[in-house]
Amino acid sequence: MGRKLLLLALVFVLVFFGRIFPRETPGAAAAAEVAAADAASPATALFVLGDSSVNCGDNTFFYPLLPLNFSSTFCNGSHHRLLPDLIAERMGLPPVPPFYGLNGTAAAMMRGVNFGSTPATILSGVLAGWRAGYDRFIFQSLSQQVRHVFETLQVLQLELGASAARRAASSALFLLSFGKDDYAALFSRGSESDRLAPKYGRRGFARLLISRLIQAIKDLYDADVRRVAVMGVGPLGCAPRIVWEGTYGLDGRDCVEEVNEIVAEYNANLSARLLTLNSELAGAEIVFCDVYGGMMEIIANPLIYGFKNVRDACCGVGRFGGMIGCLAQEMACTEPSSHVWWDLYSTTESVNSLLANWSWSPSSESHVQLCKPIALQELASMSDSPA
Repeated sequence: MGRKLLLLALVFVLVFFGRIFPRETPGAAAAAEVAAADAASPATALFVLGDSSVNCGDNTFFYPLLPLNFSSTFCNGSHHRLLPDLIAERMGLPPVPPFYGLNGTAAAMMRGVNFGSTPATILSGVLAGWRAGYDRFIFQSLSQQVRHVFETLQVLQLELGASAARRAASSALFLLSFGKDDYAALFSRGSESDRLAPKYGRRGFARLLISRLIQAIKDLYDADVRRVAVMGVGPLGCAPRIVWEGTYGLDGRDCVEEVNEIVAEYNANLSARLLTLNSELAGAEIVFCDVYGGMMEIIANPLIYGFKNVRDACCGVGRFGGMIGCLAQEMACTEPSSHVWWDLYSTTESVNSLLANWSWSPSSESHVQLCKPIALQELASMSDSPA
């Protein structure tokens, strides 16, 4: 009940203040911004849903007063840019603002919103334990983020009309990046893993994640969303935290292969299911981007891409920087660009930039094509079908 009141209050504030303190012809101003974006590219906005792979921790009422996690990528933009802002840059758009940081203008919403949360999971209740009691106010699961999308489109409809809201949904690129935090909980030592593994089984866990993600895409489609890019889960078996926890059986290897095999199987099944979904939803264009394959290309050939360290976190404490996460920028290494990993599970901006490039358009030099059946540049440039 408390959460519903907070969400209703947010919608009320966005609408109420737009009425009490009207901007000069708000509908016309928003229409002008959308028209300008249309002139540059058919994709007028970037909407982002996801976990810590797409959000630095600022998507909460309480930011920056309340830290959201025990490891941070920081939100000042100078140290560590994440994939959404790098994709937005390639689309000619400004950085994507967090949902809870919106100023209430329809024009700002129509350029894009980041609904992502740090952390966030596909399955509600995965992040239990120490977060119980206040996670529903701070940590936004997949279903919660989809509800936020609906609320945003409702505000656009109230301010600009139903046609403009449909246009905003159908002409935008929606980027979904989930699964990392679900699997991080599954593979971690302690109560989370002990609770999840017996309940679902590791392959059953994957089937459930894919089922929920597919349903979310169908729900977005029913809200006139037509262009969707789904990012796969990276090789968590190479992440500093997983390597640190699995050092007893590594035998000098840089990755925990069992973990990578489970994640790779999840990605393959998700990719196949999305291909089928593409043919089921008329007018939709759904793309899967193989983050796992891109990262393994970097890990296998670090010197080619300018990396010196593929195993240790740039910001962390303990062996491999995997025991304690990044609590302050002062903890970071002096050369983040030479590291693949930023902290326990997150990649550095250098890796994110390569993934953004390869997702945007195939690389002729490395022959890396992350997104299939088409790259994000083609997806964003496609003519919009009538809503």
